[in-house]
Amino acid sequence: MFKPSETKSVITHILKGGNVPMLLGGVGIGKSSIVKAVADELANGKTVKQGETNPKKGEFGFVDFRLALYETIDLNGLPYVDEGEQKKAFLGNLPKGGSGLIFFDEFAQAPASIQKVIGQLLDPKGKDEVRRLGEYELPNGWDIVLAGNRHTDRSGANKLLAHAVGRITVINVEHDVEDWTDWAMNNGVSSDVIAYIQNSPHSLWKFDAKDNNPQPSPRSWVRLSDTYKTNPPSFLQQRMFEGDVGEVESIEFTTFLRLKDKLPNLKSIVTGKDVDVLEDVGLSYLSCVALMEIVSKASDKDRIFYFENALAWIEKMPSPEFAIFFARGMVKKYNELTNTKKFSEFKVRHNDLEV
Repeated sequence: MFKPSETKSVITHILKGGNVPMLLGGVGIGKSSIVKAVADELANGKTVKQGETNPKKGEFGFVDFRLALYETIDLNGLPYVDEGEQKKAFLGNLPKGGSGLIFFDEFAQAPASIQKVIGQLLDPKGKDEVRRLGEYELPNGWDIVLAGNRHTDRSGANKLLAHAVGRITVINVEHDVEDWTDWAMNNGVSSDVIAYIQNSPHSLWKFDAKDNNPQPSPRSWVRLSDTYKTNPPSFLQQRMFEGDVGEVESIEFTTFLRLKDKLPNLKSIVTGKDVDVLEDVGLSYLSCVALMEIVSKASDKDRIFYFENALAWIEKMPSPEFAIFFARGMVKKYNELTNTKKFSEFKVRHNDLEV
């Protein structure tokens, strides 16, 4: 089982070995985003062109197929007669030349007939071998990645055909709160959403196949964050957010937000003034994330000063988990903070800290 942050490297190595990887994971954990990140990695400085089937020099194509939307004939080719000769017309978005990545998403949700057709393309890429789909030949500069939901989640996924499984490398990916937090802090997710997930980690992902209402997932929390950052009226928020994460989580999240009125003076903390330490867990996480934002927005001149004062204050909290969360997040974002005296002393006290 892999964390989402580990899978980009795993997929890249499998592709370099000439094989086809398949990401299997729960609904909404970010499989598509991972594959797009792989395309950026493989492009190696080239411009990634979404939907481009014949990229020019300096370009790298990326084509996304949602297989659950296709019929067998779409992929096998539509027969037609040209001047008495029988030919086949293939989908216009199949690669024609150049180099790129073809992403067959929802592979597990596709019927057996589609899996069987795609299976023709999944043999290892050899130096003198060509991957074929009937009469169609995939240009040698193109690689393939598959993705799908787990059959065990009962999310509409079918069992993978043995024919396909025998030709691919399956990568099981699982959501991870720490992993998601690192990603969220560097991708514009609201600090209030991050603090809530830290306070309530079980809320990051819940899935019940029998429940057709919205349910929380890494993807749905990002959607909620995007809406929340537009500052909707507070009296509408709980009902709005139900559409992303469901009624229960929406109520819990909006209740959590009311703690913000009780935050201490954060500017006093980062400038080293004496401020009473918090005891409430939810408020402590809100303070940590808010302090992270202040340190991040500080000038290069002030950042170390703010960081050291914030860390000293957070360390006074009843549990070390808050200081570890703050320190780890900050030094991952700003490596120069690892050279500060306060962090060096902190790491000695917490020798199991990984950054």
